[in-house]
Amino acid sequence: MTELIAMLTHQDKTVGNAREVFASAVEAPAEHWGFKDTGLPRSEQTLLARDMKQAGKVVHFESLEEDESACLAAARFAVSEGLDYLIGMAFHPSVSTVLADAGVRYLPTCGARSGVPRMLHGSVEEIVADARSVRAATDGVALSLYRWTDGDPADLGEAFIREVPSPVVVTGSINSTDRLDEIARLAPWGITVGSAIFDDAFGAGSFDASLRWMRRYLDARAQG
Repeated sequence: MTELIAMLTHQDKTVGNAREVFASAVEAPAEHWGFKDTGLPRSEQTLLARDMKQAGKVVHFESLEEDESACLAAARFAVSEGLDYLIGMAFHPSVSTVLADAGVRYLPTCGARSGVPRMLHGSVEEIVADARSVRAATDGVALSLYRWTDGDPADLGEAFIREVPSPVVVTGSINSTDRLDEIARLAPWGITVGSAIFDDAFGAGSFDASLRWMRRYLDARAQG
């Protein structure tokens, strides 16, 4: 079963009312929740993280950082708050060491990236090779599949899931039933969902209702 990682983010920023949204949807069928290192001050991120942990959720902290020192700062925050995953940032061996020592799982991104939202560049072969290199020193890898600029995401997805060891988390722009159908077929370990829910891309209404609809939809497609 592909995990739904419910991200309290919109347009690559944690929403200002993230704690209220989380409280309204805490009973939704999603064990995994998360937020980004943008949009809220650290003090508010701390409170949000603690809400999630107290509710028994598996917490993902997604960073957009590239510079090693900034990535290390994100890692130290994840460690200090006892979070479960640090995802989406550039790979640095020093970050891997900090997180491994604390038992926080590290799923950085791969391939060449630029801009906000982060776009993914390179050939299938280049991205897969980079991911395999990263995966050798981490707990998994994140893939911005639907932000790839150099080809058909279906081609990249097929090769990536086949050749890169799980867990793989597909991040960003999963905002249509066509893409959900593709996710059901590829069956990555997890996907992040945030902006599509806040934009009500699936017409379900609330954050809670959207998560419930997506879980039912993916489960139905996975069962054929």
